Amino acid sequence: MTWKSKKAKDVMHKRVVVVRPEMLVQEVAKLFDDKGISGAPVVDVEGHLLGVVSKSDLVHHQRDGESDHFSFYKAGSGVEVLPKGYHMELPDRTRVREIMTPVIIQAKESTPVPHIARMMRRKHIHRVFIMDGKKMKGVVTTMDLLKLIEEGSERN
Repeated sequence: MTWKSKKAKDVMHKRVVVVRPEMLVQEVAKLFDDKGISGAPVVDVEGHLLGVVSKSDLVHHQRDGESDHFSFYKAGSGVEVLPKGYHMELPDRTRVREIMTPVIIQAKESTPVPHIARMMRRKHIHRVFIMDGKKMKGVVTTMDLLKLIEEGSERN
C-alpha cells in the first residue's frame, strides 16, 4: 500500500497528549519539552476539542509583548525558540485559553492521506485532528507524513 492510498486511520496517533484551557503556559511548555511534542489539542473536562496550542503560540505570546516575564532561553544563545532542553522564565500567569487557536482543522478516519497533506499545506498547519463526531480519535502531524514519504523512498 502506497502512502497515496492510505487513510487517516492508517497513520494517525491514537494516544494524544492533551492540555486543558486553564493550564498555565509554562506548564504547557514543560509538557511539550518532556514529551518531545510541538503542539497539543486543548480539551474541556468532557474531552471536547476546544482548540489547539503549539510552540509557535507560546513564542508569539512572548514575542508580542503580551507577557512581562515569559521568555524562552538557553544560556548564552539568545534564541527565542523552544527546542528540547530550553526553559521558561517565570512568573507568567497566562492561561492556555488566552493563547490557543480556537479554529481546528479536522478530518475523519476515512480521509485519504493526500487530502490531509493538502489541507496542511493550504492552511499552513502541522496537525489535523481525526474526529468521529465530537470524539477525537487521533491526530496526523506533518512528521507522520514525512515518515510515510521516507518509508516509501526506502522501499524504492
